[in-house]
Amino acid sequence: MFVSLSVPNRSLGAAGRRWALAGIAATTLGVAAFAASLGAWPVMPFAGLEVALLALAFHVVQAHDGDYERVEVGEHEVVVEGRRAARRFRFVANRAWARLVVRLSGGRCTLQLAYGGDRVAVGQLMSDAERRRLARELRARLAVSAD
Repeated sequence: MFVSLSVPNRSLGAAGRRWALAGIAATTLGVAAFAASLGAWPVMPFAGLEVALLALAFHVVQAHDGDYERVEVGEHEVVVEGRRAARRFRFVANRAWARLVVRLSGGRCTLQLAYGGDRVAVGQLMSDAERRRLARELRARLAVSAD
């Protein structure tokens, strides 16, 4: 049995993101308040918009904290399951009939597992080099007969 588990690389946890946002917001709004005190009041709305957009970006990152992707190649079936934001998915294919679709465009590599007219993207939480390694491994595992 082969199992590949992918999770996003989070170098900054939820508490770290809150502290980073607070530090950036304090700096940005402090500089904007100083500029406004010198008469450049139009700076304030833009500073507020900048902080709000950064808070929105951090919120989107937080929504994806629980993302994962698990690919399992068993004796008779291939299972791909995972989570992207609030959406969970599960794709099950017969190992003998499943096929790997690899698309290379420049330095980019995308993978899909196809079975019975359906396709699921594989390796979306990986770098291109990691996807190429996964493609080699999956090709080898899918090619082995399941006798």
